[in-house]
Amino acid sequence: MNFRFTCFMIVIFLNIFLQQIVIANSVIYISPLPDSKYNSEETNIIIGYSKQIPSTKISSLILTVTGSNSGQHTGKIYFAENSFKLIFKPDARFEFGEKVTVSGYNNSDSFSFFIRYVKAKQIDYLQNEMKIPEITDRNSVNNINPYKYSIDSLPHFTIWDNGPTATGYIFISNFSNNPTVANYLMILNNDGTPVFSRYLTGNGFDFKEQNDHLLTYYDEIHQKYLGLDNNYNIVDSFACGNGYTTDFHEVRVMSDSSAWLLSYDPEFVDMSKIITGGNPNATVTGLIVQKINAEKQVVFQWRSWDHYLIIDATHENLYAANIDYVHGNAIEIDYDGNIMISCRHLDEITKINSTTGDIIWRLGGKNNQFTFINDSIGFSHQHHVRRVDETHISLFDNGNYHTPSFSRAVEYLLDENNKTATLSWHYRHVPDIYSSAMGSVQKLSNGDFFIGWGSSNTTLTEITDEGSVVYELSLPPGETSYRAFRFNWQNNITGIKQNNTIASKYILNQNYPNPFNPMTKISFNITKSEFVTLKVYDILGKEKSTIVNKDLNAGSYSYSFDASNLSSGVYFYKLTSGSFSDVKRMVIIK
Repeated sequence: MNFRFTCFMIVIFLNIFLQQIVIANSVIYISPLPDSKYNSEETNIIIGYSKQIPSTKISSLILTVTGSNSGQHTGKIYFAENSFKLIFKPDARFEFGEKVTVSGYNNSDSFSFFIRYVKAKQIDYLQNEMKIPEITDRNSVNNINPYKYSIDSLPHFTIWDNGPTATGYIFISNFSNNPTVANYLMILNNDGTPVFSRYLTGNGFDFKEQNDHLLTYYDEIHQKYLGLDNNYNIVDSFACGNGYTTDFHEVRVMSDSSAWLLSYDPEFVDMSKIITGGNPNATVTGLIVQKINAEKQVVFQWRSWDHYLIIDATHENLYAANIDYVHGNAIEIDYDGNIMISCRHLDEITKINSTTGDIIWRLGGKNNQFTFINDSIGFSHQHHVRRVDETHISLFDNGNYHTPSFSRAVEYLLDENNKTATLSWHYRHVPDIYSSAMGSVQKLSNGDFFIGWGSSNTTLTEITDEGSVVYELSLPPGETSYRAFRFNWQNNITGIKQNNTIASKYILNQNYPNPFNPMTKISFNITKSEFVTLKVYDILGKEKSTIVNKDLNAGSYSYSFDASNLSSGVYFYKLTSGSFSDVKRMVIIK
């Protein structure tokens, strides 16, 4: 009896102890925000504390979540961000139009938020980004004669080369309004030869290196970001949670495999209550910024509805049936761990506290807090904000509302204490290039700038900090790349990979992956030095490709095979080494 009583008292003590720890902890972040509206019916609930909370599971009685229509909700409780956050994921969705009350997270404290009345249809704002001008002529740089490069099935590039450039490969992904144009991820040498290419069944965007072992791009078919390893295998994916559709403009993957993402959030808004004559049933699209952890849980959420006014938009028609009032297009992780976002339709860069969700400052637009120095026009409908160093930022100024319209790359010296933005560098092409949408600016390690011109026919330019053009590349008229980059990417596919171990027997392995599109690996062993051929044949026995045709030493080998120029179907690959011969079947699916 005494033992049972002692155990009972220990349990009581632990419960009181855990609650006291939470009580002593101040709440510094809540999502959804108290009294907020337009919340997703699939939202989770995030409570951020000033101190770490115990990783021991707290019973569901400590956190009570009740919908005004749906009643009390059960769910799973997680601890995230090194136990600074408590996350409640409901087992069932909330009901449209209801009020949700959360209590017990900090002793007797409680708050409420409101679920949207209906889920609005996603507006295809991507079409506005894809209005590519059909430019068929342009002047070359510094009177250098351009040369053409083409490879079967890849776009035909026009290149102006006035080097030397920074080291590294070019990263682009072409797309077009023309449905007959094939879309590719491409890693290119300066002469246009591909280090890597992959055919896509839909559009691909924002193809870039995240770190030394991960590439990402937005896959339009899957509506999420896919991650590729050094061998270009798909090893991860990144998508928004809480019922939001992942936007194509940006993903930033961190070293711990967490990721920052954007989502566009269309909601029905009675604009007649905001402006006289406004549409009483307008679809207004806001912006959602999320951070997901390695387990794909939403651990931070920031919504434009809670921080921006719809009338903050600078050039949107506020009487229209569809209003895209924010149009976020970039996330940058600042040097202090906070984030900056680029909001095109506000003409604004906003810095946000990544712990509390509070706005730190606003640069540009109607709510500008900075004084611009050496720049009388500021930036207009910009893209791709990036931190260059602790005092400078760069961005691509599309210049939609400059007079006349022109695009440029700019760098500002920011004094965040005195709120000044001094134009420290800019580049305006001669002749002018006007890119109505998309674009990027990248500061390279040698001091050069790499400019992706977005919707312009000129795809990319590399210039020195003095403004001298050293390299340009253009896709065919009507094709463009959302962004363009140069990275010192180190892949593991070098065409051949030899193992120094002497093979004990001849082996031709099954290719992997299989089926595939368009890349696969073929590996084999040979037991002695001799002449080796490895060839690919179609189903009728016609030779389609020669992968190996030379003397090899004894050992194990692995070759990559790119089938971009082959159609879907069944093929065979045959290894011949001395008297040994073997054939295996592979399938290409496009």
